[in-house]
Amino acid sequence: MRELHECLNPDCKNLTNNPKFCSRSCAAQYNNIKFPKRSKNRKRFYCKVCGIELPPRRTLCDAHNPKIVDWSKITIKDVITSKTSYKYSGSYKYGRIRCLARAAYEKSNRPKKCEHCGYSKHYHVAHIKPIYLFDLDTPISVVNTLDNLISLCPNCHWEFDNGYLSL
Repeated sequence: MRELHECLNPDCKNLTNNPKFCSRSCAAQYNNIKFPKRSKNRKRFYCKVCGIELPPRRTLCDAHNPKIVDWSKITIKDVITSKTSYKYSGSYKYGRIRCLARAAYEKSNRPKKCEHCGYSKHYHVAHIKPIYLFDLDTPISVVNTLDNLISLCPNCHWEFDNGYLSL
């Protein structure tokens, strides 16, 4: 006959044939207390330049991060003549500006549905005044103001771009 052992979980103390624990749940409770996955005193992260506290795993704040772009200073000409846009031509050269427009629209509290017909499954963010009508020295922040953006379903967007829909 097998020898009975007392469960190592201090809250349980049942007798078991297993040399340590009576069940998996007792083992999990014991191990979670003895070997926690996260310590209560988590490591804090600070900006290397100014020393302000940051979210985990960041080393620079937005003010000192060279990868953060100030779109109020970048113009349309800067975007379409950048090294990455050389392979695009026609309307594709404005792709980055459209991407930024969608991001700006999604951050706002404007409705996430077609503002003309109310379709809510999928929407496009359209420029009321097209990008190509702006001067090349216009900052991206001016092109992508919320006053110049509207959400439209794909059908209404096509109609708007081809002159069948007026706002």
